[in-house]
Amino acid sequence: MVLLCSFALAEETVFAGTQDGEEVAEVAMSLVAEVGGAVTTGNVDFFVVSGSLDGEHRWGNHRVMLDAGGLQGKSRLDADGDGVLSDAERAQPRVENARRVFGDLRYDRFLGKKNSLYVLGGAFTDIYAGYDLRTHEQLGYSRVLYSTKTMELVGEVGIDFAQENYVDGIDPNRANILAGRGMLGFSYSFNESVKFSDRIEVYENLLDRQDLRVLNTTALTVRLSDAMALKLSHSLIFDNVPVEGFRKLDQTATVSLVTTLL
Repeated sequence: MVLLCSFALAEETVFAGTQDGEEVAEVAMSLVAEVGGAVTTGNVDFFVVSGSLDGEHRWGNHRVMLDAGGLQGKSRLDADGDGVLSDAERAQPRVENARRVFGDLRYDRFLGKKNSLYVLGGAFTDIYAGYDLRTHEQLGYSRVLYSTKTMELVGEVGIDFAQENYVDGIDPNRANILAGRGMLGFSYSFNESVKFSDRIEVYENLLDRQDLRVLNTTALTVRLSDAMALKLSHSLIFDNVPVEGFRKLDQTATVSLVTTLL
């Protein structure tokens, strides 16, 4: 598990949302950028940095969303395994031990306030999970299942086609995966200052029922003022059939300070 502390800047206009009785805003835009990390020296010597960019633009019955980011970590190694970094080991350059870069671009065509059809294209690289490059494309349907002023539940179903290219040493070195996708997204506002959200995605390989992927992101956001909030989030990636030689589970915990500019 990786724990990151980050600072976020947000710029957005007000979006009317999908609650009953509300009108959809003609134009709505938002942009959120985060950057953060951790560093330690002394008995242990390592650093990790992360950043992300999330944007949304909606006009009429159309919406485009961008989700991109990355993470990198390096450390000095205890090469002889004695539990202590010697002067000779400290003199060596840091060795990379974490790197993940991702990006998704999505378009929704709304069929009313609660329904939309979407297409998505994206990619990520994570050599420490065995992926030199993984690209994917999606088609699907999204619906707001329940919506009030304090709670919202969204469901999605679709098809995902992925092209996986693995790191050197894996044989076969690539694969194409056709999977069914299901998603549930939930958010609840305890009051004007505290909000909880959870999003879970499940991918089932249509040709191999054992090949199951689960992605989950949970977040708690506490508003500190009109312009600032504190956010604690946890993301989980579970792959029941991981790349050969790699583990099934990856987790990341993040603490973010979010500032709204507009």
